[in-house]
Amino acid sequence: MPANTTRSASATPRSHTADIDLLRVFDTLVRIGSFTTAAKALSRTQSAVSMQLRRLEDQLGVQLVTRGTRQLAPTPEGLQLLPLVRQMLGLNDQLFHDVGAHEVSGNIRLGSIEHYATRVLPVLVAEFCRQYPRIHVELHHGVSSAMHTELGARYDMVLGIGAVGSGEGLPLSRSKVVWATTTSAATHLQRPLPLAVTPEGSMLRNWATRALDRAGIPWRVAYTSSSATGLEAAVRAGIAVGVFREATISKRLKILGPKEGLPALPESEAWLAVAPLPGRKAVELLEAFLIHKLRKQPDARVRGTQ
Repeated sequence: MPANTTRSASATPRSHTADIDLLRVFDTLVRIGSFTTAAKALSRTQSAVSMQLRRLEDQLGVQLVTRGTRQLAPTPEGLQLLPLVRQMLGLNDQLFHDVGAHEVSGNIRLGSIEHYATRVLPVLVAEFCRQYPRIHVELHHGVSSAMHTELGARYDMVLGIGAVGSGEGLPLSRSKVVWATTTSAATHLQRPLPLAVTPEGSMLRNWATRALDRAGIPWRVAYTSSSATGLEAAVRAGIAVGVFREATISKRLKILGPKEGLPALPESEAWLAVAPLPGRKAVELLEAFLIHKLRKQPDARVRGTQ
């Protein structure tokens, strides 16, 4: 079907019985935004995924996603149907969960950036483990880049942040990266600029120092910590200027930008990466659970800096 071609809303569907498998293809395409990546996630060929989506569109008599763009998106009709599709998928999954939840077992090692690990994931992991009492989850926190290199060795799954489009994992949310200081200090006027940053090699530290170098602003590291709580404390004390994700920044800090003479920073993306190990039903269940919960939950409720 050509790009941006609209199916007639009056077309008669071939069947009035929804195919759960086709609904899952549509939902996966919308979540991932790519035929190629969705096909990998579904363990199918790209042509098979495209054909299954077309079958669903023929059944419903409407076009569900746009085609011919770099990243596909739901059409207005697809967006309208998406909540119902996900409700039906949820009911289907609940049916099989209720029958077999107690049969799935395994150990999962989950790595995460600190504030997801300390403020969000404990509650979600507890909920997941109540649903699947024979699955045991080990939750660790660290720096995204370091954990990603150990995916498959030390970790079965990693929740981290990176540059938008980095391809390190399934995208969950986006957020600008910003400079921040305490509301009552003029630390950002000092030269060299004192910085509170994560250890060497961390993404936000690299972004900050490179941006300052390009802008010709001298800087020095005044405080280093892998702890987001420690970095915020240093900034609030007026020791240094910090670098944070805007969506997760503390309300007790003041965001700085070009008006204060500081260079713009790139946009970040939270992602979930899973080790490609076949036959890991427990990991698949936790992956689906976290994608559902974290995409539904506003990122502003999570505070993190790594």
